[in-house]
Amino acid sequence: MKYKIEKNTVQETLILPLYSRKLCTELYPNLYRDETAVHLIDQIDYDFSEAEKNPRSLMQRFGALEVAMRQNDLAFEVRAYLKTHPCAAVVNLGCGLDNTGRACDNGRCKIYNPDFPDVIALQQQLLPAGEREQNIPFDLKDPVWFDRIDATGGAVFFASGVFYYFLTQQVRKLDAEIRTVPGGHVGFIVQAERYLDLMETFLQRNGI
Repeated sequence: MKYKIEKNTVQETLILPLYSRKLCTELYPNLYRDETAVHLIDQIDYDFSEAEKNPRSLMQRFGALEVAMRQNDLAFEVRAYLKTHPCAAVVNLGCGLDNTGRACDNGRCKIYNPDFPDVIALQQQLLPAGEREQNIPFDLKDPVWFDRIDATGGAVFFASGVFYYFLTQQVRKLDAEIRTVPGGHVGFIVQAERYLDLMETFLQRNGI
């Protein structure tokens, strides 16, 4: 059974990063692999015709690389934190259909995936919560969901491509909430800071 995603819905915002991770896995398997993304694309009923028009174009290849490297950076930071806080809470803010938390699982941490209820409904179908993992159906702007986080062993919060949809004051409020979580924690965001450097390197390597 495939799970249908309609156009112009919150769930549709999950498609581009998921497709990009799948594309990068296929184009550059020695650099990046996300077999979950490849599997999930096959489980989704969605009109991919627009994305598949130019699947090997320069901009689409670069976009896939940018998304994949962002995920690599996030995973590196999470794993580094877990080395000193092995029982920490790993919190994937606005998780979408991303399994970075699970990919970093050290067998002792606790994984939390908060996102909008309709996103979590899809997540539960395609990526049901595993051992020591919770999918949390809440708007990130509502601090009530913090009550679900067990941060007694520390906590690491991360976000990927989420704050495009936040106002500056909303980001600041969320950051303030994160800082109140008991136990050692670190919050970080990987967005588009490296975009221009990556673009320059990509263009040079492709002789453009």
